[in-house]
Amino acid sequence: MVFNFVKKLNIYLYTFLIFTWSNISFSDELKKIDISKSFIHFTGSEGGNWRTNIESVLSTKNKNIFLVKECRAEFISQRPFFDYKDRYEFLGIVENDKTHFIRTSATDGNNENFQLNSSIKNKKYLAESNANDLSFDQVYEILSSGKTINIYCKIEYEHEEIKYSLISKCEYINYGSDKNNNKYLQPIMGYVPFVDKNKIKYGYAVIKKNEKNNGYLEFLLNEKTPIFNVNPNQNIFKLYTKKLLNKLVFFYNKNDFTELVSIKQNNIKFFSYN
Repeated sequence: MVFNFVKKLNIYLYTFLIFTWSNISFSDELKKIDISKSFIHFTGSEGGNWRTNIESVLSTKNKNIFLVKECRAEFISQRPFFDYKDRYEFLGIVENDKTHFIRTSATDGNNENFQLNSSIKNKKYLAESNANDLSFDQVYEILSSGKTINIYCKIEYEHEEIKYSLISKCEYINYGSDKNNNKYLQPIMGYVPFVDKNKIKYGYAVIKKNEKNNGYLEFLLNEKTPIFNVNPNQNIFKLYTKKLLNKLVFFYNKNDFTELVSIKQNNIKFFSYN
């Protein structure tokens, strides 16, 4: 009698633990931040407010970095562009509770584009949705058949001994077969945040994936460079002329996506939201 009771109790406990663990695992795997439904509201010191979509999220063990939708500089008026004479791109990056703004012109004399703006408050409205993991073949079939399904990705990598997880929508995906008839997927995402030497940067990320392995995860980051591009292989007269001009206008810089970071070890998973 006692033996049967203990046996039934063990079965009950085993079933309960399996059910509980499986629910936790299921939830952790399939619940993701739905960046298509998430927003950040900013509140200015003079009463001006705005809402922006979240474009991508970079996470570490103790930090979340949200990059929001960029726009052109504007003025709150009947003629928003006409009344604002400066021409630059405006972009926000939220690091936990810190608000960073980036003002980027094609050329400028500033040493730094990033500005930490403590007077601007932010409030995150983050939605979570069930996510369906997509295999390589499922993504390829969606693309090749013309299905209107938005595809997202989560990329895990390590840089400077810190583990990162990047979530972004795949708005541009190359796909096809190489000369050996191997299928490939190559999404390029941007803008995305990146941390290098404890400094937040931004740019584009790209990775080639086939059925067997991944290529390098590469980032092309925004940086300030001399006005004239110098190519060692170009005409020697042009080469030295550009070098001379760059020295003459040393106080002026160009903003461009030229800083390359390549990461060999990486893992990419595709998914879609319900």
